[in-house]
Amino acid sequence: MVSGFLLVAMLTVVSKIVSFAKDAVVAAKLGTADELDAFMLVFGFFSFASTVLAGGLPESFVPAYAELRERRGLRRAERLGVQCAAWHFAALLICGGALALFAPQVIGYTTHGFTPPKQQLAAQLMRGLLPFLLCFGLAQHLSAWLRAGRSFMLAASAPMLVPSGIIIALLLAGDQVNAWTLVSGTVWGAVLHVMVLLIAIARRLPYSLRWWRCVMQYWEPGLRVVLRNALPFLIGGVAFGSAVVIDQTMAAWLSAGSVAVLGYSDKVCAIVLAVTAGPASDVLFPHFAELVARRDWNGLRKRLFVSAGLIVSAALPMTLILCLFAPWVVSMLFERGAFGPQDTQRVAEVLRFAALQIPFYIVGTVTARVAVSLQASRFILMISFSALALNASLNWLLMRYLGAAGIALSTVIVHCLCAIATWAACLVLIRRKEAA
Repeated sequence: MVSGFLLVAMLTVVSKIVSFAKDAVVAAKLGTADELDAFMLVFGFFSFASTVLAGGLPESFVPAYAELRERRGLRRAERLGVQCAAWHFAALLICGGALALFAPQVIGYTTHGFTPPKQQLAAQLMRGLLPFLLCFGLAQHLSAWLRAGRSFMLAASAPMLVPSGIIIALLLAGDQVNAWTLVSGTVWGAVLHVMVLLIAIARRLPYSLRWWRCVMQYWEPGLRVVLRNALPFLIGGVAFGSAVVIDQTMAAWLSAGSVAVLGYSDKVCAIVLAVTAGPASDVLFPHFAELVARRDWNGLRKRLFVSAGLIVSAALPMTLILCLFAPWVVSMLFERGAFGPQDTQRVAEVLRFAALQIPFYIVGTVTARVAVSLQASRFILMISFSALALNASLNWLLMRYLGAAGIALSTVIVHCLCAIATWAACLVLIRRKEAA
């Protein structure tokens, strides 16, 4: 488990470096042009949509896969994996078809500040990026499948193919760079991403024609459980992902630049979370699912306490550094060009509050994986919507006195309460399973 965590953390750092390199090349080629503005809006929209869809079937698939592998054997589990992948791709096709059909309406509704030519370009880019939605969404399901089999290296390293594709497309285009250059690099990077994962999955599957005939003719009974539990996770993912949108929207009510200030502080916190909460979630999820499949409730409880304690212990020093040396950290990362000392001071003030969310976010992420492994879909749904409502209420209350820092403090309080509630619920569920 520790070796898997270190491997995923290291590959995540490498992926972040590649992503930062991509951002640097894009900034050098396009600056802040309208084309880049339109592309970033559409790309962010598709990233959110694919992430939300990945919160449905993949989340409910991993526990069912571990249960089936433990009870019925690997071949039955792999049959479930193939059929779930087909359902997930069908959901992506339906979502992509709807977006292609209503692209002008969606863009017109969400981009009131864009000029008509810019809105038309954004609608065209949305249709051009549809292959990215299909490939990236399916890749997230395949990555969950690989992690369920404890194959962490490829699942953690393959995502860097998308920013690598963008960098190659920009370099090949030379001085003739436009938004469609970014689209082509993104699409080909996503295609390569999903192809690599498909090859890795195909090498694990049986080559028997009889097995594939059974996959096509007979539905795996566990698929009903996966589909039934997918909807609450999907709705919960929408609620949880909407929190960022609400924070940015409410920050826009404050003084000019508050949205950017909040975004910069979130980027700094994301660096720490990317090497702690992200790898922990990827590595621990299959371990938790296997312990649930074996009915090892005492082992599950111990793994929860030990893993959360170790990861929080590693994250606390970084949290303290961000709180104590926030101006120096912000200055080192961002203070150049148009980003001056005054901007550094504003971001540092928000960062001191935002950094406090890190230990609570980690605990909440780890315990949420236990809740998902226990198939507590109703609880996940309830906690997601409760957190969304509480976040909006605290934002409105605290931003009146602290500005953007109040929105950051609201996020800290929400993560703290969610972590406590999820931890208590997991312990109660484990105790009930143990008693039964």
